Amino acid sequence: MDIRHTEGSFETSDGLMLFEQIWRPGSEAKAAVAIVHGYAEHSGRYAHVAEHFVRSGYAVHAYDLRGHGRSDGPKGLIRSMEALVDDTGAFLNRASESEPGMPLFLLGHSTGGGIAALLAIDGRLAVKGMVLTGALVRLADDVPAPLQWTAAILGALAPRMPVKGLDSAVISRDPEVVAAYDNDPLVYRGRTMARTAAEIMGACKRIQARMEAVTPPILIMHGAADALIDPEGSVQLHARASSDDKTLKLYDGAYHEIMNEPERAQVLADIEEWMDARV
Repeated sequence: MDIRHTEGSFETSDGLMLFEQIWRPGSEAKAAVAIVHGYAEHSGRYAHVAEHFVRSGYAVHAYDLRGHGRSDGPKGLIRSMEALVDDTGAFLNRASESEPGMPLFLLGHSTGGGIAALLAIDGRLAVKGMVLTGALVRLADDVPAPLQWTAAILGALAPRMPVKGLDSAVISRDPEVVAAYDNDPLVYRGRTMARTAAEIMGACKRIQARMEAVTPPILIMHGAADALIDPEGSVQLHARASSDDKTLKLYDGAYHEIMNEPERAQVLADIEEWMDARV
């Protein structure tokens, strides 16, 4: 199938330029998918996901979060989760405007899933459905309250102070995926900064407090062996979300990036089947 790929950028409300890319089929698409990636990575790591859905008749939009990939902003620094939420809202508006009258789905992974949840909680998500994979709801390592306070203080006083590294071995059981991640110049490989950690923990807290406010149709997917984001958070989100149309899928033995795991073909097929039923 002919796949048309274009690249561009858009400006945020505070003047940053964010990289975006679009994959479209040669013929008219039946629906659109907007992908929001996770912390430290970039939209280019989802090219195989985009191409899969394009071959099934979807147009796919993706962008690099501020401070990530080819977008502006200090690399690896999340100064404000709310800014990422606002950026993603603008990105979704652009995707919707460029595909007029077409059903739009949001696919958010990890931090991107947390951003999607926050948009839904705030009532700012006008999509046909949302798909969350390994969504940022609850960190795998419970952080004691005193450490959360410390992170908040450091995040304010020394926002770029490095506090914790990421072991890339836990993202996937596929060694080629891990090697590609380690050698990708667009992946942030530095230690997580204090402000970033504080913003991530704050987002988890907010999502956990208001799960009932999630009302759009939702497919929640998680690797049962995810050592970064606790699968129990996805279980809780499924139980508490007020959506009348909600599905939970856990993949035994799978790590954090289920779309990059050995069973990725099944994961993508499950997403496609769910979206197809709602087009």
